[in-house]
Amino acid sequence: MTGRQVERMLDANANRAAEGLRVLEDVARFALDDADCAAAAKDLRHAVRRALPPGASDWRDTAGDVGETIKASDEGLRPGPVAVVRANAARVQEALRVLEEGLKLSGGAYREVEAARYRSYRLESDLLARLPAWRLWQARLYVLVDTTLCNDPVAVAAAAARGGAGVVQLRAKTLGPRAYRDLAARTQDAVRAAGALFVVNDHVAVARAIAADGVHVGQDDLDPRDVRQVVGPRCAVGVSAHTPEQALAGQQVADYLGLGPMFATTTKPHEPCRGPGLLDAVRGQLRVPSYAIGGLDAARLAELRPRLPHGAAVAGAVCRAADPERAAADLLTMLLPDETP
Repeated sequence: MTGRQVERMLDANANRAAEGLRVLEDVARFALDDADCAAAAKDLRHAVRRALPPGASDWRDTAGDVGETIKASDEGLRPGPVAVVRANAARVQEALRVLEEGLKLSGGAYREVEAARYRSYRLESDLLARLPAWRLWQARLYVLVDTTLCNDPVAVAAAAARGGAGVVQLRAKTLGPRAYRDLAARTQDAVRAAGALFVVNDHVAVARAIAADGVHVGQDDLDPRDVRQVVGPRCAVGVSAHTPEQALAGQQVADYLGLGPMFATTTKPHEPCRGPGLLDAVRGQLRVPSYAIGGLDAARLAELRPRLPHGAAVAGAVCRAADPERAAADLLTMLLPDETP
């Protein structure tokens, strides 16, 4: 490579890294109100600028850049804040790596850029850890606490969370918005105390009012994009999918999917059963956490386990159990990946 070519490469990647860091900084600042992450992104952005001399912008040749018109097929797809963070963090990290190599070629001081790259990995982890939608990837067991299935939904929800459910959703179709809000707030406190995420069913305004970790809507409810406008970036948006087409479309606008019903279920008696064939139809095509749901118990989970895309959602198997905590723990054990020797 000629010196001119290296200079253009350095300039392009310094700009690319700085742009990505500005996005991460503003996610931290405006979406998460996180001063520490915002400051970390700002410090990294300044470190990138210091890596090149003041006149580096003179190296630029936008008109002669053959990569200006090259676009990735998924460039316009950002279903939620997790996708924004991951895309821009990758942009930053790749650009910093190129900067390192370019500075080595030109005899520049690359060590600061190398250190900045490692700091960018930590920044990405810190930002994602603050987004409930990212935490869903660690949640294999999703429990729906339905008020028609248990007498004390708060106690059952807390027990499910203690047993290892990563997500607990409150479903109470017979309650009005005000009564649901009161019950949801108490359930959320109990669930979070046990370290799980709390999801509101249908009531988008309630999810916003109590700052829930997530809200779940059906195919006939509000569009997930409209839901996100109400609840904001800190709240994960889930949607039910009953067909492969709905699942593939849903992952473009939601943070997670509920796939089913797999089998007949009392919570959705009028919804046709889709069966395990739905899981087979979308195998390898889903990029968001997805939970098989509908009529699942221990026996059916054992049958479905090799076909599960990510995890499973249960209701009666925990809500009707004599010991909900133990029931959740046993189901989670079935869902965890096998340990290899």
